Amino acid sequence: MNKLQKWLKRRKIRSAEKKAAKVSAKFRKDVASCGNNLQLFGTPEISFSDKLMIGNNCKINSNVYINARSGVTIGDNVTLSHGVKIISTGYDIEHWMSTGERVHITDKPIHIGNNCWIGTNAIILPGVKITGEYVVIGAGAVVTKDITESKVLVAGNPAKIVKHYDKNKQE
Repeated sequence: MNKLQKWLKRRKIRSAEKKAAKVSAKFRKDVASCGNNLQLFGTPEISFSDKLMIGNNCKINSNVYINARSGVTIGDNVTLSHGVKIISTGYDIEHWMSTGERVHITDKPIHIGNNCWIGTNAIILPGVKITGEYVVIGAGAVVTKDITESKVLVAGNPAKIVKHYDKNKQE
């Protein structure tokens, strides 16, 4: 690589870093609270950002969508992989079927605890609480129920625990 190519590469990296810093600063300003060391890879789409709280050392990848209408809390050391959807609101289906009127259910916040990794294109639906630590949500999983156990892999539709990790050895 010649000097010009090296210079152009450094300039491109610096430009990307500046753009990421601007996006991160705007994102931090828009959410209810945001801890230290947030890393954004792309620009997430957030609805009701004033009801979103994010802990320290979190990573949010591209094409992430968060609807925080009913509140979303994300703990420390959480990774949201590409295409993750976190949706804290839905419709009252029974009301809709009886009246034809769509009414939002807004009383089901989502809580994602510390040290969780949410895999690509996973979906977390209203009211879910992930209180276990070191929980891995597999790619494409649809999480409809609480996850209280720690050191587990959760996958499928609907998501269920498919693997427990031994506390005494790494797998």
